[in-house]
Amino acid sequence: MTIWRRTAVPAAGTLCGLIVCAAAIVFGRGDVALVGVALFVAVAIATRRPATDPVEVTLVQTQGEEPAERPPGRERTRTARAAARAETYRPAAPVHIEVTASDDIELVLLRVTTLGFEVQQFAVVPPARLHARVPLAHSGEQELLAAEQRGVTRGAAFVADVAPPTSLHVVVEPELTPIRFLPVPHRLRGLTGAHQSGRPGDGGEFRDIHPFVSGDRLRRVDWKATARLARRSGDLYVRRTNATSDIDVAIVFDDADDVGEAVAEWTLGDPTLTGTTSMDVARDAAWSLASAYLDAGDAVAFQVLSRAGGAVPRGSGGRQRERLKAAIARTAPHPRFLTRARTPLVAPGAMIVLLSTFLDGDAVRLASLWRAAGHRVLAVDTLPRPDVNGLNRRQLLALRVVLGRRDERLLDLRAVGADVVAWHRSSAELAADLRSVSRPRRS
Repeated sequence: MTIWRRTAVPAAGTLCGLIVCAAAIVFGRGDVALVGVALFVAVAIATRRPATDPVEVTLVQTQGEEPAERPPGRERTRTARAAARAETYRPAAPVHIEVTASDDIELVLLRVTTLGFEVQQFAVVPPARLHARVPLAHSGEQELLAAEQRGVTRGAAFVADVAPPTSLHVVVEPELTPIRFLPVPHRLRGLTGAHQSGRPGDGGEFRDIHPFVSGDRLRRVDWKATARLARRSGDLYVRRTNATSDIDVAIVFDDADDVGEAVAEWTLGDPTLTGTTSMDVARDAAWSLASAYLDAGDAVAFQVLSRAGGAVPRGSGGRQRERLKAAIARTAPHPRFLTRARTPLVAPGAMIVLLSTFLDGDAVRLASLWRAAGHRVLAVDTLPRPDVNGLNRRQLLALRVVLGRRDERLLDLRAVGADVVAWHRSSAELAADLRSVSRPRRS
């Protein structure tokens, strides 16, 4: 129920009416007295309180078409601060703001917040339709636009309290990067799949020529090798291949930090100025790796370090792809403060992909535990390239200290046997790093 509050307008109108009537009596002017009576009648009509909730604001996201008509007045299709980093944005999302009200409402005051940060205020005469284009600066779930409204009755006699905001939430999907080379565990346990294992079997590349033993199939007999290598009658030689195998993959998402390219904005968190953030990089990397492993027929699980919610159990196939895509896209930062990161449960022998900025030591500790248990760990560095513009001398020194500690943690990861790949790089550099860590190691 809307709460209406009386303004100073009725009191001012009544006071003006009294002054006019007093002046009419003093000067003996009947026509002036009529003006005072008219003021009293106007005040009486204006003080009628609305009985219902008269204002309704509807937010509708469109599919990108331009509006046929634009409202009069100056329109900002993009905020000034958003334009400063427009080159890093995804396409803008068109939104229609539809304002309807009862006949008692003469004016509606709107307070529109975009991306939870940019605030603009409007005064519109209902019914009205406003058009906005909100730049989609980041992936993930976000409040695209929120509108708070206050109704003003005719004559401005009453103004409503601020109503609960009407908000429009969207989920921006992460970008998919094609991946040709995938690191796998050093020992594959699956019975079938797309990865080359080290044991003899069907479906893989050539392994060796071996004497025929019980259990070998006759169709595998290599007659040319038999004619060349046989020493006595009855000797047969078979052509053996490596077996193909699938693997278990656990993608572990460190959601403790969300820092952008602009280091000067780390404390403010303005989404229109931070540029690409570590969560954007992590979502893109998680979805790209999950999609590539699913295409190879592997079973993929998804875990979040700070909380149990949002985890996706291991699985494969089309439905698992949709579950993973939705879970990764909705992952949001969740600072851990004084709590320690939980240790996700992973399948024995699984390939672990750990995505983190490594600005704290929790991820390194977990990677050390997994390496000690025999898992292969791929540590994906999700910190974007820092932009130091706008930093003073003290801030530059603090940044050097933070990045120096972070470099020590990356060295500790390599020391325990984890593979480290920086994701926020060019496509060629990323492909080269993934190819390097995907090569089989010789014992």
